[in-house]
Amino acid sequence: MTDDHMNGIRAFGAARRYYQGPGALRLVGEVSAQLGKAPLLVCDPIVHDLLFAQASASCQARGQKLEWARVNGEVTRAAVADLIREARQQGCQTDIVLAAGGGKGVDTGKAVARELGARLVVLPTSASNDGPCSKAFVFYDDHHRMESVEQLSSNPDAVIVDTNILVRAPRALLVSGIGDALCKLYEGEQARKAGGRNLFGGTATIAAQHLSLACEQVIREDAVPGLRAVGAGRPDAAFERLTEALVLLSGLAFENSGLSIAHSMTRGLPLIDGTASTLHGQHVAYGLLVQFLLEGRSAGFMAAQIRFYRSVGLPVTLRELGATDVGAASMEQVAKGTMSSPHINHFQRPLSSDDFLAAMQQLEGMSTS
Repeated sequence: MTDDHMNGIRAFGAARRYYQGPGALRLVGEVSAQLGKAPLLVCDPIVHDLLFAQASASCQARGQKLEWARVNGEVTRAAVADLIREARQQGCQTDIVLAAGGGKGVDTGKAVARELGARLVVLPTSASNDGPCSKAFVFYDDHHRMESVEQLSSNPDAVIVDTNILVRAPRALLVSGIGDALCKLYEGEQARKAGGRNLFGGTATIAAQHLSLACEQVIREDAVPGLRAVGAGRPDAAFERLTEALVLLSGLAFENSGLSIAHSMTRGLPLIDGTASTLHGQHVAYGLLVQFLLEGRSAGFMAAQIRFYRSVGLPVTLRELGATDVGAASMEQVAKGTMSSPHINHFQRPLSSDDFLAAMQQLEGMSTS
């Protein structure tokens, strides 16, 4: 659809089905059988060992044989082409892709599904990012630098979230998911103020705004107790609420509201030494603090945010993101990279690289004082 056709149109989109809870993986066969005949699990070897046996048994109970395509390394165009070629050489007649894992496994599975024209079921193994319910995925280069943001023709057919698996994921992944989701209310507000379009080409609905509010509320109330469940190794009520906020609400919020400064900074932050290997949600969380300063938030508000960040383990300085140099030259590199983001204009006023440099310098002073 063209921009002209979408003028004045509100738009909302979502995954067709969402299932979450302890043991939800047992639903894989039933869901797959409703969508097609030949499922292909796309994941790395660690995730394969974690869930293939159970997913395969569930598919077999519905008369389907589950095949596996092994993910290695980054989500690159070449890697996706190799997976598809290998699957075809093995005689796979895939019409359903089960995209499993964290960000890399899920994005690779989405790319494979698009190339094959297959139905898509997402099986996240951590609540590390907002991608499972989204139609978006990212291609990277071999050095984990973002190359392009891609789109499926529609959102996943189903997302199955087994919290027995997620609660055993590394704590750092859950912290990253908190960082990625924490920005959704505030980026959505800026996108609305700027008249920005969402991923469906329209403007945000009332539903999207309230989903963002719910996501924010759950994170503030359940992040700390939800993190404790990771240490205990079993999902409790707080962990279930937090998981829903990070996987479902966060995904719905960003697709249907739009993104702004916090995500724009993910274009600049990986450019400086030491930060490329830091998790996406940590970059976004740092970017949100910069966004708050660009909005002109009060010192009291910023102090409260920094306290919350400290309580869950989110970074508040460039060094905590892994940066080996936090001088003006490094900050300028981040600022210039950030200006290349397509979301940079989703803000209440025009911004320059000098604005970002000043805000980062201010944040570093606040966070280390």
